[in-house]
Amino acid sequence: MATIQIRDIPDEEYEALRAAASAEGKSLQSYMREQAAFLARVARKRSVFERLRAELAERNEAGVTADSVLADLDDIRGPWPGEENTAHRG
Repeated sequence: MATIQIRDIPDEEYEALRAAASAEGKSLQSYMREQAAFLARVARKRSVFERLRAELAERNEAGVTADSVLADLDDIRGPWPGEENTAHRG
C-alpha cells in the first residue's frame, strides 16, 4: 500500500477534519483513508466518463442524435400500446 503525507494543512481545516472523524467515531487516519478512497473512486469515474464522452464525440460524426436513437428504439420495439393502428411516430 502507498503512503501519502500532507503538509501545511491550516489549523482550521485540520480541526474540521479531526472533528468530522471524531463525530463518526473514527481516528483521523481512518477517516482520511476513507476520504482518499472516495476521491479516488470519483477520479476513476470521471476518467471513464471523459473517455466515453471523447469516444462518443468521435463516433457522432455518423450523425447520431438523441432523436435518431429514439427513432431506432421505436423501430425495434414497435408501436406503443394504443398506437398499433396509427402511422409510425418517427
